[in-house]
Amino acid sequence: MPIADASVWAAGRRIADAVPFDRVLETAAEHDGFAWVDLVDPTEAEVREVADELDLHHLLVEDVVSRGQRSKLESYNGTDFCVTHRIATGADGALAVFDVHAIVGERCVVTVSWSGDDAVRQVRERLARRDDALEPTPRVVLYAILDLVADAHTELALEIHDQVAGIEDAFFGDADPPTVDIYRAMRRVLGLQRAADPMSDLVERAAARLGDRELELRRHLRDVDDHAQHTSARLDSDRALLASMLQLASARVAERQNDELRSMTEHQIEQNEQTKKVTSWAAILFAPTLIAGIYGMNFRHMPELHWLLGYPFAIVLMLALAGILYLAFKRRHWL
Repeated sequence: MPIADASVWAAGRRIADAVPFDRVLETAAEHDGFAWVDLVDPTEAEVREVADELDLHHLLVEDVVSRGQRSKLESYNGTDFCVTHRIATGADGALAVFDVHAIVGERCVVTVSWSGDDAVRQVRERLARRDDALEPTPRVVLYAILDLVADAHTELALEIHDQVAGIEDAFFGDADPPTVDIYRAMRRVLGLQRAADPMSDLVERAAARLGDRELELRRHLRDVDDHAQHTSARLDSDRALLASMLQLASARVAERQNDELRSMTEHQIEQNEQTKKVTSWAAILFAPTLIAGIYGMNFRHMPELHWLLGYPFAIVLMLALAGILYLAFKRRHWL
């Protein structure tokens, strides 16, 4: 049985005597207190065994073993089932998500956690020290879990906020836009938002289930709600800032591409102009060369060779053709 702890709490403290799991409810009734069973990495069969012993609703078993659910607080015949997600930073900087389930009844509490998360142990030690000046009850256990998870979200949100501020400083500096860093920060913000945004609703639901005599616990839950709302607001602000930086980074890239394309276009235009000039002069020089080539063949029957004006005529013909071509290219702005 993966029971990390089975205890009875009464008169504001934990009973020191070891309590067997199969007698935890009877012992709690004898001391007019409540039983608290903490499960770590349980299988479905083990959860069913605990549910049968504590007389829990059978649908709770299905909810507990279905990990990865959304954050929620639901009621099953007077027993509340709460799902929260504590977020922490892994060794590689990525977000690690830890599911924490709490089944809260009038006389018993069942907490379930996975992957070696020590959140419930921290809550148990906190209630034993009476840090909140609240007498431990099943509802106070739920409050302490919500407060611990909300504080974890707040701490991580502050860490991400500092990261976003650093990215903003680098973004508006002289270096290239750190687009990859922006995407990574955006993923962290979105991952934390999925767990942090529902917290305010969970706290409000938990407060709505309190009686008139639990005014002090209601005040504590209101404080948790304030932290949760501030965390959500900070994450919304950071998300909007990151989205704006992504848009601006895209605009910068597009502007750079346009500048490069404009430069390439201007270079091509300049090359075309040079090509036109070279082509024009080649054509102009081709005409005299053609005439000179024909006269240079020295065939026997070429009357122009014996003509007195043959040489001046050839020169004039060369100049005339070259001039005509020059004027034609000049008119077309090739020269």
